[in-house]
Amino acid sequence: MNGTEPILSVAFFRIASGNEPVREWLKSLPREEPRIIGEDIKTVASDNSIERRSPSKN
Repeated sequence: MNGTEPILSVAFFRIASGNEPVREWLKSLPREEPRIIGEDIKTVASDNSIERRSPSKN
């Protein structure tokens, strides 16, 4: 590995009024908390034992 962190593309849920509740919640947390959450998401996303599937279009 070359020492660079993988970059994750994130799309937040948006309600009809245009607000993004999860993004707003993350911004309301102390600075360190969203970073920790992001690290956890990267860990799960990079776990090769998890079957990768596209979201259902049903």
